[in-house]
Amino acid sequence: MNDNVSLHYFREIGHRTFTSESSDWVEIQRGMLISIPFYRLITPSEDELTELIERSGVLGVRYPTSTAGFGFASSLIICRKLDYDLMALTSKSRNQVKKGLKNFEIRTVSFHELATEGLGLNRKTFTRQNRNDPKSDKKYWNKICEACYNTQGIIVYGAYHKNRLAAYMIVLETSNAAEIIIQNSDTEHLGLCPNNILTFTVTSHYLSSNGPAIPVCYGLSSLEATPSLDRFKSNMGYDFEPIKQRLVFSRKIKPFLNTTTLSFLNWSQSNLLKKNYFIRKCHALLDRYLAQSTGNNHG
Repeated sequence: MNDNVSLHYFREIGHRTFTSESSDWVEIQRGMLISIPFYRLITPSEDELTELIERSGVLGVRYPTSTAGFGFASSLIICRKLDYDLMALTSKSRNQVKKGLKNFEIRTVSFHELATEGLGLNRKTFTRQNRNDPKSDKKYWNKICEACYNTQGIIVYGAYHKNRLAAYMIVLETSNAAEIIIQNSDTEHLGLCPNNILTFTVTSHYLSSNGPAIPVCYGLSSLEATPSLDRFKSNMGYDFEPIKQRLVFSRKIKPFLNTTTLSFLNWSQSNLLKKNYFIRKCHALLDRYLAQSTGNNHG
């Protein structure tokens, strides 16, 4: 397995990447670096972070660290259960997996299927969730698809109903964990539980006793509240392990990082740019930054 798979993947897409003493970093959101892989907890020094911000020219960085570190309370969403099976799920999720098993075939997804049908699933998911996301743009999505098939250590799994892709999942494999980074689905087939059977099958694959078991990471807790998504992951047997995330910003913009700016961003979201991806992310970043600064930590 390729421990640099995250770095290669994001480079293939065209995102700027950097390497410091403690980690690799990627600029997914313009002006912000996040450490990769997402599941790895790090403790960079202040000098390292200052040098990284100055070298990259970004406004700030974000990374996960231990609960002993400074930051805002958060979670690493991960499953480490060896011989993971249906009994790891809640009763409702077990029934949903059984329903999905009757309706879907789980197999790997071809490049053409991901590029065409996957784009449609992205758009349906974002419409259902009432959010804007750059993965709905065909040009950007094609870059992601090309990165998936040009990078060793990435597998795309799909749930098929009558040979039609109903849900997909992109997994980055390393020696320490399998990391689920993107998962979207068709609104029309949600009642047949494609996400449940897809998540269960993939998680079982990596934690099965049939091979060398590795944990499966479902990501870091979002900067924004995602109660329904968190509930789905928990019901599917994933644990929310306590960690902290930390945000560090350039000295150039620190004078603007205050409750007045937060109120303006909140007003903009409510009145002017209700679905604007950039504004929404900026609001979430500032909210969490102020939480760690004041000690009013909320995950």
